[in-house]
Amino acid sequence: MTLRRCRDHVSRQRPAAALQLTRTAEVHPPHRGIDSMFSVSWRRTRLRIGATLAMTVAVVATSFLPQPAYATTYDRGMALPSFAVKPYDYNSQWQGPMDRALSSWNVTPTPVWITKSSSAPNVIVAAQYPGVTWFGLYTPHGSKPGRYFDIKLNSLTIGTATYYFDRFVTQVLVHELGHSLSLVDNPATSQRSIMTYGLDHSLYYVPQQYDINDVNNYYG
Repeated sequence: MTLRRCRDHVSRQRPAAALQLTRTAEVHPPHRGIDSMFSVSWRRTRLRIGATLAMTVAVVATSFLPQPAYATTYDRGMALPSFAVKPYDYNSQWQGPMDRALSSWNVTPTPVWITKSSSAPNVIVAAQYPGVTWFGLYTPHGSKPGRYFDIKLNSLTIGTATYYFDRFVTQVLVHELGHSLSLVDNPATSQRSIMTYGLDHSLYYVPQQYDINDVNNYYG
């Protein structure tokens, strides 16, 4: 999964039964005198009433169906939201912003707890990766519960940031760690998410409420 730069109807169909009733009501039989006309008119009225009631019941019933609050997680993350990464050592331009990415997740009201351990199989590496356009890359290995991952930060593309470089580094790593916490790229939501492409890194570089809700929904 990669973090890329890009700028950031409901059609309500009538239930089949109601649709059929409406179509039946719209059929115009030949006139057969006043009694027949009255009978046809009454049948039409009953059909229209029935169609209206069917639509109302369907709408009411649908409104009470359980709806998923969040649907932007996937199964390529870690089995648990608490894990360790291997210690990394970079200059101050990178070390501080990268550490802030870990702590940004740790302070959220979620079960997330990311630590460092020399024996951890999870690796975060910042290096030059020429010939690609991504800023960060999360790659999971193995299956749960023994899954581990590596995260690559591309200094060549991240280095193109002309302002708030430190926040950009933090945003990229927070995003990639989001994948390890089972969050998908570019969720279909109007709410702010650290997983959204093209999010202004000068303002939004830590987990947003939408992301926090997603993590709690998945691991809760």
